[in-house]
Amino acid sequence: MKSPSFTAASLADKIRTQRGALGLTQAALASSVGVSRKFIVDLESGKETVALGLVLKVLETLGFEEPGLRLIRDRGAEIARDFQQTLHAQDYEYALRLVSEYCAESIEQGHPLLDKSPALEDAQYQVTLAALTQWIANKTRTPIPQWAADITRPAEPVFLLEKLYPVGEKMKEVIRAETPRELQELNVWIRERSLGTT
Repeated sequence: MKSPSFTAASLADKIRTQRGALGLTQAALASSVGVSRKFIVDLESGKETVALGLVLKVLETLGFEEPGLRLIRDRGAEIARDFQQTLHAQDYEYALRLVSEYCAESIEQGHPLLDKSPALEDAQYQVTLAALTQWIANKTRTPIPQWAADITRPAEPVFLLEKLYPVGEKMKEVIRAETPRELQELNVWIRERSLGTT
């Protein structure tokens, strides 16, 4: 006899696993859903007496969608992979295009899509994406992801264009004048109009 696709225990395991993957505590998840922490504890332990409406709110908060509780596509992970592959290939022209696409898509979605560090080997792009993530968060009035808030300002200014060709001092002055505050604070210099959002 075939077992049902979902049992209270298997659903509890999926919820617990996804909460952990998102870095949420039981208390944080409970707060965002508007339930008690005890409700989350009962749900994650497979207790079958919890209210279905509240279970659905928990699932929605964790990013599950119908049918079959598929996880909503993690666009941030896809963006991080795109940057990793592009920078590994040293395709800096395409990497600049990805910067613009990341900004535009995040603004359209209403929050920074890189909620986790992309863990790039290229330190200039790592700090640039952190600065852009801060800029997007401020522009969309959403919290700054912790990885971006914790980034260290580099001593040397970051001009990504210099990975393609030399940038003269006059052009650097123009770029500096048109760089958003969040980027300036991290010593990253990109004109706002180059971010694909204006």
